[in-house]
Amino acid sequence: MLTPEQIQEEQLLLERLQQRWMVGSDLPIELDALPASWHPLFEDLAEEHFALAAIALLSQHQSALYQPQTAEELRDFPLLPELNKPVLPYPMRAHFRRVSGSLQSHSTEQIGLLLQLMLQRGYIAHPADWLPSSSDEGLPGVYLPWSQWVANEQSAIDEKEALTEENWDDWYPASRLVKLREMRFSNPAAALALIQTCAAGEPAEKRLRIVQVLTIRLSEADTEYLQSLLKDRSQKVVRLASQYLSRLGQAPELEGNAQTVSSAQELAEFYELKNKGLVNKQPQLLPRKLKSKKQQAIRSELLQKIPLHSFAEVLDITVADLAGAWQFDTNRDYDNHSFVTSAVDSLPDEAIALLVGNIEGYLDTGEAGMPLLHSLLPRLEQSRRAELVFGLLQHKKAKVDFQDLLQFLPEPLTELSWDGLKKTSPWKALLKLVAEELNENGYLQSIYIQRELTALGLMLPRETTQPLLETLFKQGVLQADPATDCLRFNRGLASVDER
Repeated sequence: MLTPEQIQEEQLLLERLQQRWMVGSDLPIELDALPASWHPLFEDLAEEHFALAAIALLSQHQSALYQPQTAEELRDFPLLPELNKPVLPYPMRAHFRRVSGSLQSHSTEQIGLLLQLMLQRGYIAHPADWLPSSSDEGLPGVYLPWSQWVANEQSAIDEKEALTEENWDDWYPASRLVKLREMRFSNPAAALALIQTCAAGEPAEKRLRIVQVLTIRLSEADTEYLQSLLKDRSQKVVRLASQYLSRLGQAPELEGNAQTVSSAQELAEFYELKNKGLVNKQPQLLPRKLKSKKQQAIRSELLQKIPLHSFAEVLDITVADLAGAWQFDTNRDYDNHSFVTSAVDSLPDEAIALLVGNIEGYLDTGEAGMPLLHSLLPRLEQSRRAELVFGLLQHKKAKVDFQDLLQFLPEPLTELSWDGLKKTSPWKALLKLVAEELNENGYLQSIYIQRELTALGLMLPRETTQPLLETLFKQGVLQADPATDCLRFNRGLASVDER
């Protein structure tokens, strides 16, 4: 048995040997450079094998000498929660991994639609194929327990437990927001009371997201709390509260503000209000012809700055009339965007509905109306979004693609037939591009076409994907073309009831 002095001497020899290799030395190793206890192991070896044997022994020596230790005490974490849905059938799992991996590299938002498509057919993802990250939002509610598990925030919380003041801090922020939104839909007064109690203690960005929950079923009952937020230490929260009050007809920023009224009057001078029609007169707000670019810049600046309530008041019309009277085809794109952005922030729901109809009419002039409709998404109910998608598909003049439409959908469509789809302008335009691409390259190289086909795979009913794919294959698209991955996944995913 070696003495402590001998052990220390051997360790010094090994450290020198290791340092030689670390600096790239390839000189032959002599026995004197090795610990004496190793010499019997090298007696029958040729000298050219000394280095390899020494490396192997040194590796084992270091592993035995230095045992890794945890930086802190090990803790037992709960098992991954079981969700109350069957996992994706095994034959579909490899296909799911390909599709989800492709979507993750382009758009994390589309992962939620893919999961919603599976949930619509009765399945959830297998945890070995996909798990949410702690920053994922917009996922189907069934995955909330997994989100908490990934974030190590489970503590004693059961996903079925109600969100309360007592367990507020036990919830992961994203899961807490989902619970708060659910509460706001079912019991707006209770959600308001919880927000009043708990939001103030959160950092500014989290507090802003919590207050944004009030947009769900916003009503006069929220007025008192919103008025108190006008003194919040975060200007973003103050601005949001002011916008919500405007939507309720309060317009707090206008009260007693002579400068705002004066600026609104100046803005009104740049426009002319006319009535169209003999019986049911419809107001039309037309921009006056300007003499210089400086006047144009002033008008655009005022349009961004002046609340629409004040603008409508100076024009002596309601905000609903203003939403319907604005003439998109006679205004600059920049001014149109400013007008819609201000409307999203401050107009009541009935005025927003009129504005949507106004923009739909503007789509006749080309593609400029689609970004405006996208800006309105935060104010559109899910049912209204689906109606818009069907309306846009049937629109003959609007320049729409399927990626545009995907942004409107909270979940895949269930009623779009192949007969209906193949008559639409977006499909005819896409099929023409596919033919051109095949003639030029022989396969689908265009990123635009790939994303359009992926969007169709995320939005269509299963029975519509089969004739669509047959049409593509007859055109010459390869049956294993990656561009059709999402469509083929949709086609192969039968619902639980069909299996």
